[in-house]
Amino acid sequence: MNIESSDRSWLRDFHGGYLLEGYTLMLVRGLSPQEFLDRIGADPTGDFTGFEAFAARDREFQGDQTDWGDFMFVGATHVRGEDADWVLALEINGGIEIQTDGMKNATRGTRGVSHFRSPNAMTLFSWWEDGELRTRFEGPLHRDGTTPDELVDLMHQVGFDFEDGGCGLEEYVALAEELTGVHVTPDMLENGTYSTGIVEVPTEDWTRVIVDVTDAHGTSTYVEIPNPSHDQR
Repeated sequence: MNIESSDRSWLRDFHGGYLLEGYTLMLVRGLSPQEFLDRIGADPTGDFTGFEAFAARDREFQGDQTDWGDFMFVGATHVRGEDADWVLALEINGGIEIQTDGMKNATRGTRGVSHFRSPNAMTLFSWWEDGELRTRFEGPLHRDGTTPDELVDLMHQVGFDFEDGGCGLEEYVALAEELTGVHVTPDMLENGTYSTGIVEVPTEDWTRVIVDVTDAHGTSTYVEIPNPSHDQR
């Protein structure tokens, strides 16, 4: 499946760039919205018809949080791919995949992809198979996962720039479609019925984050970032 370039910019333009403030969009094959919410450990909070209603409930939910980011509000709706049913899930503000085991649990026995943008414009694309993170990257030259090179040909096909390492949300949208057969459209988000739930972000005491990546040229980067609130003695 090949997407015309004119179809790629819709996510950036959706509701005047509303999702550029942060989002995670997830696609998982063969699950109902309720099954998806159950797998990610969400506490169900009802159904909302249309993006406006879903986004309004999200704003209300975020405003009620004492500490922003302790909980995340997720909506899931059914979509159809070329040869299978999928669940499309959306979390406004971004971060659910990198702060929880949601996609790991949701993709056990099946396939899933996600793309993410944080409020500070960090972006990530992830491909999962049977609970295993196969490939994850921000830009095309720095890839992680158990099979970091398996998507390289597809990435070239959909327009990732392997010269300067640049990419945008348009390439994420195109790659997600190649891997799922789901042509996500503005209408899907605008008019979907969202089964929603609240996910608690784990708060276990962590001492450090390790970044260990090797780019396409074999250059390795290893950084340990300590938790500034943790006693390092």
